[in-house]
Amino acid sequence: MKKSYSDKDKGVLSLILLAFIFASMGIFARYLNEEFTVLQQTYLRVFVAFVLGLIIFYKSIHFKKLKQITFKEWSVLIFRSITYYLIGVTFISEAFITATYSNATVISVLPITAVFGFIFLKEKITHAKIFYIILGFMGVILIAVKDYSHIFAWGHGEIFALFASIFFALSWIARRWHSNLLNNQEIAIIIFFISSILLFVTSLLFQEGLPSISSYTNFMILIIVIAALFNVANLFFTNYGFQKLQAVLAGNLLMLEVLFALLIGMAFYGEFPTLIEFLGGVLIVFSAYRMNKINE
Repeated sequence: MKKSYSDKDKGVLSLILLAFIFASMGIFARYLNEEFTVLQQTYLRVFVAFVLGLIIFYKSIHFKKLKQITFKEWSVLIFRSITYYLIGVTFISEAFITATYSNATVISVLPITAVFGFIFLKEKITHAKIFYIILGFMGVILIAVKDYSHIFAWGHGEIFALFASIFFALSWIARRWHSNLLNNQEIAIIIFFISSILLFVTSLLFQEGLPSISSYTNFMILIIVIAALFNVANLFFTNYGFQKLQAVLAGNLLMLEVLFALLIGMAFYGEFPTLIEFLGGVLIVFSAYRMNKINE
């Protein structure tokens, strides 16, 4: 008999996949930084994501709904476009370029989402939830921090990462403020469209101009397309996961980003984890598992 999965199970899987995608974001930002500014590379990734999303999700998109979108719904869509892409993705890209990868990763998974879930979504606070949030973040520290003497030595890259984590969390919890009119695919497509315009206009306002034609090498085009595909998956999994799960559980699952970054380093660069890093991974997985159990 084929096993059926609940919406919560699918939500958990969506957030685990999202954590994996987030682990790769800094790689794309650093490659594209060779030819494009942060704003340029972000609007290129998002616009291509919009085009690819139209192709991938075309069966789930109903354009007639555009006439039915209320002012409140447009407000949430614009708010999420600003917080997620104009600020969140732009700032975290700058952080990955200017700060160490480990510092940007640690700050990006601070448990801000859980705090906002308690404050804005009125999710129930328990001692167990707080304990597993702290336990998971201890695992993050064990994996990502290489020099404990400089853990609090912040430059502007670390500050960008902090602001990015705050605005990401705002966009994530705002998923719960959408009405039931639009499905997750439609929400993603509209946010891509709004975000690409906002990013492009902001880039022009900063007098960056248009990227040089010579910047569009075959390699750079390939990176943009792959990054855009990751963005399509990123926003869809975000919409689905935060629709189905409490913010405190979702935020805890996203700490797996650091573990995935460790596994990527092992698979592609032969960077095998130390005993301390392995222990950190165990703490993150155990924390996510137990948080899932107490939210059943």
